[in-house]
Amino acid sequence: MSRERPAPVPTVIDLSRRLFPEALAVVLGGSSAAGRLTPTSDLDVVVVTPPRPAPYRSSLHWLGWPVEVLVHDPQTLAAYCEDNLARRWPGIPRLLAEGVVVTDTGGLGAGFRERMRARLAAGPAPLSPAELDEHRFVLTDLLDDLSGATDPGERAFVAWRALTEASRLALAAARHWQGSGKWLLRELRDLDPGLADRVVRAMGEPDRAHGVVREVLDRTGGPLWAGHTVVCPRRPGR
Repeated sequence: MSRERPAPVPTVIDLSRRLFPEALAVVLGGSSAAGRLTPTSDLDVVVVTPPRPAPYRSSLHWLGWPVEVLVHDPQTLAAYCEDNLARRWPGIPRLLAEGVVVTDTGGLGAGFRERMRARLAAGPAPLSPAELDEHRFVLTDLLDDLSGATDPGERAFVAWRALTEASRLALAAARHWQGSGKWLLRELRDLDPGLADRVVRAMGEPDRAHGVVREVLDRTGGPLWAGHTVVCPRRPGR
């Protein structure tokens, strides 16, 4: 990190005063708020304004920092949080729950932070039987592909996807929040450090990946193929 640029909080205060003087609340989240800054970290900022035509996301540079800004009014922010939580991918709720409130009007930012902390602590909804069956079916299919593949490149790609899907199933079955990229590994480590370690060691090793994926599948009801039925919509997209 460059020594010339200011610390994250003063940077966000300056940005919000200049670009969003009408802001009701500004929250700095992500790696900078959690103390996990790397040389390439950006600043994740949630800005809450009075009612606006539509929320938006914008990427920019400010005082030497790459910044990603999510701009919402209170209603759209609440709706987006509910959508994230319903999908078990708590992106915005986590920014708010773990963030630093740098601007607040009437406790709006602090209120969102406390509500999201409570919702995250409660965990996501359990998988429905149909959702669990679909996860098991997908993993069963991937294991068959992994067993039958002879092309080394195809085996590597199938193994990578199978490990990813197995990680997601392990999290969902345990009512744990999902993630993508580095956050998928962080969530898995939080749930089961041993499994997370086995997943990491299996990356790039299809034979080992098969064993790890089968371990997760057996934990959650075992392989599923024959008899799995999904009712499709009458028209695509409906």
